[in-house]
Amino acid sequence: MNLSTELRLKAIIDGTRAGTWEWNIRTGEVVFNERWATMLGFTLEEIQPLSIETWNQLCHPDDLKHSYELISQHLDNKIPFYECLCRVRCKDGRWCWIQDRGMLVKEADGTPTEWMMGTHIDVSTELESQQHFAHLAASVPGILFSFEMDSPDALRFTYVSERSHAYFGISCKAIEEDPDVFFDMVHPLDSNEIQATIQSCFESLSEASCQFRIVIDDAEQWFRAVARPIRDPFGKLVWHGMLINIDDQKQLENTLAHLSVTDELTGLFNRRYLTQALNDSMALYQRHQATFSLISFDVDHFKQINDCHGHLVGDKVLAKIAELMEQRLRTTDIVGRMGGEEFLVILPNTSEKQASQIAENLRQIVNQAAFLSEDDTPFIVAISGGVLEMSEDIASVEELLRRSDRLLYEAKERGRNMVLDEKTASKEWVFTTR
Repeated sequence: MNLSTELRLKAIIDGTRAGTWEWNIRTGEVVFNERWATMLGFTLEEIQPLSIETWNQLCHPDDLKHSYELISQHLDNKIPFYECLCRVRCKDGRWCWIQDRGMLVKEADGTPTEWMMGTHIDVSTELESQQHFAHLAASVPGILFSFEMDSPDALRFTYVSERSHAYFGISCKAIEEDPDVFFDMVHPLDSNEIQATIQSCFESLSEASCQFRIVIDDAEQWFRAVARPIRDPFGKLVWHGMLINIDDQKQLENTLAHLSVTDELTGLFNRRYLTQALNDSMALYQRHQATFSLISFDVDHFKQINDCHGHLVGDKVLAKIAELMEQRLRTTDIVGRMGGEEFLVILPNTSEKQASQIAENLRQIVNQAAFLSEDDTPFIVAISGGVLEMSEDIASVEELLRRSDRLLYEAKERGRNMVLDEKTASKEWVFTTR
């Protein structure tokens, strides 16, 4: 291709739609091409006469100052090229973003001339898109992120939004440079969950999410991460997603879960939880022969307490009995209120003999406690109990409860304020429960 250098350079400039500038740094003379003017909405005739003041008046004052600082560094050979992003006033009054690049022209032997030359390219569309994304990333209630991975063990973040500092006190750049900065904050008990999710992402190439705790200054907070893989224009697979704080949601879930299994009056477990706990204990016994015992308690003459002292006092009696039981039982024991004045205690890894002794101790503690009426007059409360150890001949939770209740009923029939198990109950009572 036999084209002159001048023609080839013109074709390149026209093809890139770049505005060109030439500036005599001694005299202030400037030369702009037509494209330079049209980028700003002018014609060259409209901005005559041309001088460096033309640029000084159109460039944003803050950017102009920075521009001259960079030019000075270039002229002092501190930087090889001049490059600056500037806001420039257009004819219609709006600001556009101009990528300004140039360098000092030198003779063939390296002698500097008085001229600098360069280009101006309008990058407003690109900058506005970046700014819109930055504003979006700053406004969403979470951290935006992108990552790539060659394997589940080789994950690298290519982008993390600046909100990471507000959430974790760690800059986005620090996480991008070293992903372990983030993963080291994950609660140890949740690390496997995250690793499994990453493995799933890598293998399925599909959207995935997980919930985990982040530990910051010894305080835990729950987060949820969701990411979806997308191929970029070069065919590379990149996962894009968002990390949001769900601590308030988790706290609410935990509160609701607690309320769903808690007796409102006593704060003990309720019938729903006790039934599930019995099913779990029975399944564990059937699978691994893990023994457990059950105590059924009932407050003696509770109707009389309500009739004589009022239901408010009756409620206080139940609450105090619950408190006394919680104080004396082991952390592995499960105590709850089945309803009314009936309590249930599940004792893991406990024989009937041991359970009977525990039940007797609880009976004595309640019987010796001080209960007060509305006028602070003390009165005595007694409880009766039935104790039963799980055995192979018990086929269901219903049968387990029925047999423990029969023992409780016999304690009531024999005078109340006592505890019976299958060894201390009469043979007739034991037989009728089977």
